[in-house]
This record gives sequence, structure tokens and C-alpha cells, in this order.
Amino acid sequence: MNEKKHTVLVVEDDALISDMVTKNLKLEGFLVETARDGEECLSKVKEVNPDLILLDVLLPKLDGWEVLARLRDDPREKVIPIIMLTALSDERSKVQGLRGGADDYVTKPFSALELMARVETVLKRNNRHARMSPESLRSQMPVRKGDKIYLLNVDDINFINIRREYTYAHTDEGRFLTNHSLAQLEKTLDPTKFFRAHRGYIVNMRKVKEITKAGSSSYELTMSDPANSKIPVSRRQSAELRKLLDI
Repeated sequence: MNEKKHTVLVVEDDALISDMVTKNLKLEGFLVETARDGEECLSKVKEVNPDLILLDVLLPKLDGWEVLARLRDDPREKVIPIIMLTALSDERSKVQGLRGGADDYVTKPFSALELMARVETVLKRNNRHARMSPESLRSQMPVRKGDKIYLLNVDDINFINIRREYTYAHTDEGRFLTNHSLAQLEKTLDPTKFFRAHRGYIVNMRKVKEITKAGSSSYELTMSDPANSKIPVSRRQSAELRKLLDI
């Protein structure tokens, strides 16, 4: 039994699914509010201030992607954890949800046991009563590897890059899928530590092993990861790099 009495907002237009999810949440001790479309969801969020939202993608009026985007753009509501519920199971849809700011993704049909486990996990990870400060958010990044989500210490990141439209953070332990675009990360990460070396790369300057010239006015960075990864510096960024390193 959940003793904290967290409030979960279930946003689902299918009455049978909504009733099933509501019943199971209540059996676990949660308080439950429901909405049947995107517009009602946005209204309910302001009204009840839920601790977590279970958000279907295929909703009338406003779909789940649009609702997710609006919630993440609102400073008062962007911290509410959101689990997407959808029949869309392809990787691109999952990445769209994660890059849009979703905390997890559950594909229909799902079991009540799986859903409850994911709800508990997301709530523990996103405890709103002990939420990280903006300064702390710059030190940790939510990432995914396989079906698991981790909080990655940004100081452990060697570099971040785009590959086939997906954004990955690379550490000595491997690569992790991030929730954000490079442009978003460039604005979030500490500019005294991280440098946009190229349109496809952000590097942790504290993890740079060597800087070599690749041309008359261009450079290449060798990272200190096990692979000694080579990161190009675009000509556009070379002047900024020289200024940063005073060279």
C-alpha cells in the first residue's frame, strides 16, 4: 500500500483502459484523477497539481505529444513526471516521447503489474518533495540504455553526439540515449565545462586528452575515453576554441 497518497492523473479516452488503470492505482493506495482528452488534461493539471501523469498519445482535441510539449514548456508544470501510454511501439515514437521530456514509455497492451512497477519507479526517481535544484539538474542528466533509465553524472560524460537523429551521451561505460536535443543540452550544461565543438558534438573539455591542428585554422580533439575518440572542431567553432584555451 502506498502511504504517501500521491495523486496520479490518468489521461485516457478509452473508458475500459481508464477504468482498469484507475482501479489498480486505487488498490495500490493512490489518489486518482482522470481526463478524457488533451484539453481536459491541461485543465486538470492546474486544478489538482498531480504527482504523476499517465498520458495516452492518441487523444482527441490535443494529442499526447502536444500535451507533453505544453507541460514541459510551463515552468510550473515541467517538473511533473509523465509516463506515456500508447499503442505505438516503434523506436522512433519512443524516442519522440523521451526527447520531448517523458520520463517513461509503456506500450499497450500492458499488464497492471508492469504499469504499477513503472509508476512506483518513476515516482521514486522524481520525488517532488526532494526535487533537485536547478543547479543540481546541471550536474545530473536522465538517460536511457535499453529499457532502463538512469541519472548520469554530467562530469562522467566524455562527449555528446547526434547519430541518426538520436542524441547520445558517451561515458567510459558506453553510450546512453538522452531525452534532449544538442541545442537544448548546450543551453543546460555548464558552459565552463562543455563546448559545442561541432554541429554534431558537445565535448566535456575536462575529458580532452589532446588538441591537434587538422588544418590551417581547424582542430581535432582527442578524448580521454578508452577509445581515444576523435572529435572534429568545425571551422566556425575554431575561433571560439582558441579564445577558450587562450591559444
